[in-house]
Amino acid sequence: MSEADARANFERFARGEPIAVDVREIERELGALWQQASHDGGTGAVARAALWNLVIPTHGREALARTKALVDAIAPAAPIRAITLCLDDGAGGDLSATIESNVVSQPGGGRVVYSEEITLVGPVGAEAHFGAMVRALQVPGVRTATLWMDAAMPSTLLVRELLPVTRRLIVDTASCAAPLHLQDLERLAARTQPRPVADLGWLRLGSFRLLFAGLFDAPVGGAPLRGATRLTVRHRPGGDVSALLIVAWLGHLLHWRPLRASQTSDGGLRFDFERADGGSVETLLVPTGGPCDASAVLAIELENGRDAYVVTRDAIDEAHVQLPIAPPRAVKLDAYTDADLCVAALGPRGRDPLFAQCLQVAGRLWSLEARAGGSRR
Repeated sequence: MSEADARANFERFARGEPIAVDVREIERELGALWQQASHDGGTGAVARAALWNLVIPTHGREALARTKALVDAIAPAAPIRAITLCLDDGAGGDLSATIESNVVSQPGGGRVVYSEEITLVGPVGAEAHFGAMVRALQVPGVRTATLWMDAAMPSTLLVRELLPVTRRLIVDTASCAAPLHLQDLERLAARTQPRPVADLGWLRLGSFRLLFAGLFDAPVGGAPLRGATRLTVRHRPGGDVSALLIVAWLGHLLHWRPLRASQTSDGGLRFDFERADGGSVETLLVPTGGPCDASAVLAIELENGRDAYVVTRDAIDEAHVQLPIAPPRAVKLDAYTDADLCVAALGPRGRDPLFAQCLQVAGRLWSLEARAGGSRR
């Protein structure tokens, strides 16, 4: 490569543009570009950082574009080496690779090259080579997380190739395109033990769960929860895993004992529980029409025979609450992007023991419903 070509590649790298490289020369090319960056006095301070190797498998060019935008949004908050694996039906017979930097703009117009992204693209069948490539491209001594959000990718890639090197698995049970089935999530959680599984769907519902729990702060107190007779969780079609996790969350915290399950005429589910005091609770999961967005759970309604306590989502960042002691009111919800949630999943919130416990309860509920003759996820 001529000196002019090398300089042009470096300038593209500094701007965060992708550079095509031979798959056998990825590390050498990255090393040369970083070395040039460290000696180039005109680029300002340059810091190369990586707290995680983040592997993101995806299928198709459209999904790849969304994934690259997600990686760019993660970079300012969490320095990572992103390794994106793309199966493309229109790709040729060989793997192709690009490298690029994620550039963080600084006050005053300066830039700091913060982290890097490696993209591997190949035809269907190339996943057999992805595992070896990921093992070769990990930053030594840095933990590896896998973001498994595209159910169109072959599961053998995850189970056989990626899980052995994965310290944290991140999924999204509330994905609109292809939500992960509960039994699949259970199997993955079992395979990753004792390594944690983080769920963007669970994290996304955090503010909604806190808002519902806050209904029972003083002066209301916990009596309505202890005396609950019916719980209704309304969710968009395809969001039944998130709804089941909400039921598992409340049932686990309130020590409800599951008794039986059945399907309802509207395509939902019914679970009957026994309360800690011996009373009964009817729980309904009701699919409700609405736009497909990232919020799978649309409402949580708890009744205790006389009164109702309701939280209903009106928008991603807005809900209204209904209490027997006050008129209905609108409430703002914290809204998080997928990048925010991914950063949280890579941090302490990605090791939430409550999620692990609720996942186990949800699995028992699913098994109860399956024994009742259902055919749900």
